[in-house]
Amino acid sequence: MAARAAKKSYRAKTYRVRRRSGEVLGDLFRAVCLLLSVFVLTCSFIYVYSCLLSSPYFEIRETSVRGLKELTEKDILTLAQIKTAGNLLAVNKTAIKKNIKLNPWVKNIYIGRELPGRLVIALQERQPLALVEKGGDFYLVDVEGFLFKKLSDDDYVDLPVITGFEEGNKTKEPLFLSAINLVKLLEGSRSYAYLGILSEVNIDSHYGLSVLTEKGMYLRLGTGDYESKLKSLKIVMADLEKKGMTRGYLSIDLADASKITVQRRDGVARVQGDARGKRYRM
Repeated sequence: MAARAAKKSYRAKTYRVRRRSGEVLGDLFRAVCLLLSVFVLTCSFIYVYSCLLSSPYFEIRETSVRGLKELTEKDILTLAQIKTAGNLLAVNKTAIKKNIKLNPWVKNIYIGRELPGRLVIALQERQPLALVEKGGDFYLVDVEGFLFKKLSDDDYVDLPVITGFEEGNKTKEPLFLSAINLVKLLEGSRSYAYLGILSEVNIDSHYGLSVLTEKGMYLRLGTGDYESKLKSLKIVMADLEKKGMTRGYLSIDLADASKITVQRRDGVARVQGDARGKRYRM
């Protein structure tokens, strides 16, 4: 009996070993097949991709540059350094973006492909808002307050000038941003057309902001609440217009909206009042 039991146990163990060996071999075979399939697919992909890169069908036949205002297509294509008759699929978009961004006018770039043979370069240029005087030179500043380019002879711009700017001066930094917003306010609305063309915005750490227009009008605005002060100015100017007192050069102090002071070269110092009880000094 003991011999039979031992023989039976031996057969069972042998069967389990064979079964496990079969399972291992099966797993190994499936793994080899999977690796072989990946290898074949990879080789096929590389072959197809190589064929596409060498195919004349995807040759760059046209480069379209869009979004240009200040820059020219020639400027961008010179910077892009795109290979003549290159393959559209092989274009290194990162390198092209890096080259084009060397031009300070460029803010954002999008590079796309329009199959079979057109490369598209779409630009967003910086929008110049004003000139900033700094260290005896003038720099272009955009609507976000970023000084992006030193003014050169090739820049044909007619923009107001922001003076009194000192980079790194913590006191003037908030005033500089206020000056940027003030220029956008005055230039972006027809409501202030009566002031004439904006010529200069001056930044002063003590007195705040002041404005000079091409009509010779000088406005001292101080700090803060500029839109409200300009609304008060409109009422004052309407009253002066009725009295025929807007001719010549006017200097108007709006730093304190409760007591607006108006000075004119040929004016006489006196106090004027309107029907609402608001007063300003002339």
